[in-house]
Amino acid sequence: MKRAISFTVLLIAATLKISAQEVVQNNVKPVENALSQVARLQPVSFNYDKAWAEKLRLSAKTQYGFVGADAKTAFPEIVSVQAKSYPSGKNAFKNATITKVDYESLVPLLVASIKEQQQQIEALQRELKTLKSQNAK
Repeated sequence: MKRAISFTVLLIAATLKISAQEVVQNNVKPVENALSQVARLQPVSFNYDKAWAEKLRLSAKTQYGFVGADAKTAFPEIVSVQAKSYPSGKNAFKNATITKVDYESLVPLLVASIKEQQQQIEALQRELKTLKSQNAK
């Protein structure tokens, strides 16, 4: 009996999750031209300034990512500017702005660009095969 109840609860939970997803997502369409946009990104390594890293509680270790301004030209939807408070005296705070890239949102764009690249590779392979068969005659 306990197993049957667990299965029913799991089934109901799965059904609710699917229904909620269908309601929330609108204008679902494939990502196009992702490769040309991804090609505009320049991966970099960087360190936050030590003093600012300490003030803003950021890691001083080497980071990997993109320069925010560059990422914004390729994908403005995944770049945001966040204000971060830091102490500037007794009971006083100041704000600094940090440009953040939403790397989780970048993943589907990377997958789309890989798929576009794979289509190009397959087209080149077909063309090469055709050229080789023409030369063999």
